[in-house]
Amino acid sequence: MKRKNNKTIPKELHDFLDQYTVDIPPISLRKNKLDQVGDFLTEPVTNPLDRKSISPSLLLKIQLAPIGIVLALSTGAMLLM
Repeated sequence: MKRKNNKTIPKELHDFLDQYTVDIPPISLRKNKLDQVGDFLTEPVTNPLDRKSISPSLLLKIQLAPIGIVLALSTGAMLLM
């Protein structure tokens, strides 16, 4: 077993550690397709509205816009008749 920095380890500890061997099983670093899809589906996403400040006046405009459009279209239709 090679060590990069033998000078900092005392001889007694070095001898004690050399008594043990560790078998490391092969670990595949490549994921299968099902794991990749699962990771993609469960990845947290950022809310795009967090970057924009939503004020109460903006929410009121969003809620009243469809009503204004319907009133404008119905008034225009009545004037053309």
